[in-house]
Amino acid sequence: MESTETLKSTLIDCLKQQVCELEVLTSIYPDNGDIIFTKKSILEDIKDFIDNKTEYTPNHLDFTLNLIVENLKLEISINLPSFYPKEEPDIFIRCNHLNRQQETLLNNNLTDYINVNHCGEQCLYTAISWLQDNVGKYKCTTAEITGPVESKMTNKVQDKFVRLWIFSHHIYNRKKREEIVKIAHDYDLNGFCLPGKPGIICVEGSEDSCFNWWKIIKNMNWKKIVIRKTETFDDSVRIKEQKFSNFEEIVFQNSNKKNSDMSAFSKFIDDHGLSHIFNDLFNLS
Repeated sequence: MESTETLKSTLIDCLKQQVCELEVLTSIYPDNGDIIFTKKSILEDIKDFIDNKTEYTPNHLDFTLNLIVENLKLEISINLPSFYPKEEPDIFIRCNHLNRQQETLLNNNLTDYINVNHCGEQCLYTAISWLQDNVGKYKCTTAEITGPVESKMTNKVQDKFVRLWIFSHHIYNRKKREEIVKIAHDYDLNGFCLPGKPGIICVEGSEDSCFNWWKIIKNMNWKKIVIRKTETFDDSVRIKEQKFSNFEEIVFQNSNKKNSDMSAFSKFIDDHGLSHIFNDLFNLS
C-alpha cells in the first residue's frame, strides 16, 4: 500500500500534467468562450497545491470545450479524475444537430477510442482530434431528429409503478448531471440524483418511462453504474407509494468536497420513509 507521501507525490505529478495539457489546449483554442471552467479558480487552486501553498486537495478539473465542426455545435464536457492521466478522463458530448441515439453512439465510440488509446498517457488532444475527424459521420438532417420521448407519444395504459435505485462509482461530470435531470423531466419521472463519489440516483414513475430513461442513462460513459434495487407496485397504489414530487439534484458533501456525505444522505432517505433501502444500495448485510 502506498504511503501518504507517495500518494501526494503521485497526485502532484498528475496535476502538473493536467495543467500542462490544459495550457496546450488553451493555445490551440484561444478564443474567449472556447474553454469554460465549472469553477473559475480551479487552475489557481491546483497550482497552489502543486506549489505547497495549501494542503487542501483541489477539486477535479472540470471544464467545457465549445467547438464548431462541419457546422455542428459541440459542447465537450471534460472532467479529469485527480489521478488523470493514470486514470481515464470523463468526456461527454452534446451536439445540437444529433438526435439522442446518434449522440449516444458518438459518446460510446469516443469512449471505445479512449479505452484503446489511453494507456495511462495524456489523451485529451487526441480524443478531440478523433472527434473532429469523425463527428460528421453522425450528422443527421433536422427531419431525422426524434420528437418527444416515447412515453409522451403513446396512450398506452401504464399498470405498474416502479422505483429504480441506481449506484454509480462516481458522478462528477456537470453535463451528465444536467442530462440525468433533463431526461427524467422528459419522461415525467420523480426522484433525485446525488452526485459525488459514490453517485446515487433514484427514479420513480411508470415502468416503461423508468426503463426507457435507464436505457439512455446507462449508455453514457461510466466507470461503473448498476441498478441495485427495483421496487415494483400496482399503479393503483401510486399515490401511497410515491415518495417524491419532482426530480432534482441533491448535494450532501463531506469536508473534502468530492465524496458524498452518507450520514446526511441516510437522513434524507429516512425522512422520505425509505430507510430500508440503504443496506441494499451499499450491499450491507
